[in-house]
Amino acid sequence: MRGLTLIELMISLLIFSVVLGAIYGTMTMGQSSYQTGDAQISVQQEARKAINKIATEIREASSVNLSNEYPFTIRGQKIKYGVIDDQLQKTVQGGAITVLANDVDNIQFSLFGGDMVYITVTTQKNTLLGRSLSANLTSQVKLRN
Repeated sequence: MRGLTLIELMISLLIFSVVLGAIYGTMTMGQSSYQTGDAQISVQQEARKAINKIATEIREASSVNLSNEYPFTIRGQKIKYGVIDDQLQKTVQGGAITVLANDVDNIQFSLFGGDMVYITVTTQKNTLLGRSLSANLTSQVKLRN
């Protein structure tokens, strides 16, 4: 009778275990890369969304005074933008609060030449693996009015 000896069987199991471990490690690394990439895309999209919404509104501002509590006057309404609990919020004086974007860490405005507003938005998100990802976008808006 021909068959496998115990040593041959153990060597086969060892080789199988090493191959299976390598496959598992590769799959885990691939899944981790996918989750990190997905989170990075999400952070960048939130920053882009915030910049686009603010830039569209500020372009129509009739006046900008960054030292006021409500620095922007748009269509006769006094408006301010701020970050509360990782949400970018637009607040109309005496009116509603609107959430414009999530995962926002910071927003800054600078005025140059009286009619050029520089906007900087920083977004940040923690991945499932505990990594912190961030995106920083800057845009400049020339006032039309």
